[in-house]
Amino acid sequence: MSTKVMDCDLVVVGAGGSGLVAAVKAFDLTGAKVIVIEKSRKTGGAAYFGTGMGEGGPILDSTWQKEQGWTVNAEQDITGQFFDWICTKGDRSEIFHLAKRQEGESGIGAISIVRRTEKYKDLPDPSIGPGKMGSWLVNALTEACKKQGITILTETPARKLLTDKNGRVVGLLADAKDGMILINCKAVILASGGYGANKEKCKKYYPKFFSGGKIHSLCPPYDTGDGMDMAEEIGGYIDPTIRSTSFPGGFMGDGANHHPYCYNVGNLAGRGLTVNLLGKRYQGSGGGMGGSGTSGLENEPEGLVYSIADSEQIESAGKQQEGSFSAGGQMSGPVAKDENGKVIETIEAKSAKHWREELEYEIAIDEAGASGNHTKRANTLVELALKMKIDPKAFVETVEAYNKSIENNKGGGSDGMMQGGPGGGSSKPIKMPPFYAVIGHRWSQCSKGRNGVSVNFKFQALTPKGETITGLYAVGDGCTIFGGLNLNINQGPSGNNGVLNRTEAYQKSKSKSNQGGGMMAMGAPGNGGAPGGQGSDMPSGGSMPSDAQGGQGGGQASMQAGPGGSAAMGAPAAGGMPGMMGAMSGTIDFAADEGNPCGGLGPAFISGYYAAKYVSEFLKKA
Repeated sequence: MSTKVMDCDLVVVGAGGSGLVAAVKAFDLTGAKVIVIEKSRKTGGAAYFGTGMGEGGPILDSTWQKEQGWTVNAEQDITGQFFDWICTKGDRSEIFHLAKRQEGESGIGAISIVRRTEKYKDLPDPSIGPGKMGSWLVNALTEACKKQGITILTETPARKLLTDKNGRVVGLLADAKDGMILINCKAVILASGGYGANKEKCKKYYPKFFSGGKIHSLCPPYDTGDGMDMAEEIGGYIDPTIRSTSFPGGFMGDGANHHPYCYNVGNLAGRGLTVNLLGKRYQGSGGGMGGSGTSGLENEPEGLVYSIADSEQIESAGKQQEGSFSAGGQMSGPVAKDENGKVIETIEAKSAKHWREELEYEIAIDEAGASGNHTKRANTLVELALKMKIDPKAFVETVEAYNKSIENNKGGGSDGMMQGGPGGGSSKPIKMPPFYAVIGHRWSQCSKGRNGVSVNFKFQALTPKGETITGLYAVGDGCTIFGGLNLNINQGPSGNNGVLNRTEAYQKSKSKSNQGGGMMAMGAPGNGGAPGGQGSDMPSGGSMPSDAQGGQGGGQASMQAGPGGSAAMGAPAAGGMPGMMGAMSGTIDFAADEGNPCGGLGPAFISGYYAAKYVSEFLKKA
């Protein structure tokens, strides 16, 4: 087996959103020779299916917003800086829209995604890419790599980081179709994603969710935690903290999800009765399409349930869905308008009109005998039960009991399946045939910063002692929650730029003042337990549930919205990670008290953008 030798300044492992941002931005700043290696056959990774900045919050202070007359801050937010830069690489008019400020209007002016790129314009599901921001950015930066001479090697999985006698990263080994590749370099950025497609790692960190029942994975198959393994092999610290899996677009879907089936059919469900495969009422709570809550769905047979409705309920739900988007609304955020203030029909509004076609399509493929579970329709409850492969007697008894509870004015309640749809939660008796059963099952996606490579605010990889591994950086989903700042965007007028400046000043002050002893602001717990007390992974006003309690050492973590918001996390159990705020003599708080998970398009992009800045400074000195 032959080994090919290549030389460069910077290697980026992973050609997803964070990796491509880091590679192109680093080249822009330094003109360095950059090689990107990618495990799969094409660029994009999980980012290719992402829709918008998401958890990163809205885009603020961009030049475009200023040109359209909206209020911008003198100190430009990092989201605006990033957006200005990425628009030099791709045509923003392909998917983005920004209305001109009309007389009497105020605010920031929302940059909306109201269409898909031409190639994907007719895709029916408005909640996911491709054709939105993720693939738009990936395509633009892939083309930028070609123009700027950045080498992208696909089908080239990285295998091993190489270090010199001082522990400095000086290269890596990768597999190629015809042998091995040895790449000598000055620095490596790990952007290879999380471990959402690695069943063993999922079970290791979150056995409650991943050990029981079947689960549908929305994670790209190549996200197996390779970067984490390579970093750990040379002394990197992999954060063992058990965090909440419930957050916007999160890791583990707590509610039943109707994916990968028709999007609008999923929104028709969840208005009343949901049953498991035993024909019994499913009592879990949580939402669909990324909802949160504690579901217990992992304990149900085959990890799936059916939402039951009659013809009147289905018709009512469909009309409500159409109406909810009739004013040009999006999945979230303000109504999109053109420069003259006229409402623009969005992807969501167009999609909502087709709920009947989608419903009939699913029923047709089910009746044609297609494998798997789909939406089912029958003229009697017994027939519906047989199609669901549920005991008819148990199912009919459950429906009758449900109807009786409503008729007796005791309330049928809502089972919580797919409550995110318009009009979710209303309860009516199930009486008017035909009857419908909409499938909902467990699901998960990318691990999004859970248990990734620990990094400091410069995205430098860290050892268990809090020391940096020279020449190694980590970004995106494989970058741990202890990376700090990169998800904490838009916390006050100065946004993340202010957080960055405050963090840098904070680091300098702590490096002088903390000489042993001192209170720990954030620390990884011993034995992989959760930190003492409770902690929210999201600023106040968000919808993210608190982390589970665990570990020892008490304390409570919280995140405050607005300028100066920070998180303080309880001290870890014995054996926890040292080096936080003077826990070791002469060390600093490399966790940064604004810490949050890396995952999501916005945070992934921003982490790559920041890492490029710091690795560029490193390369200039190397």
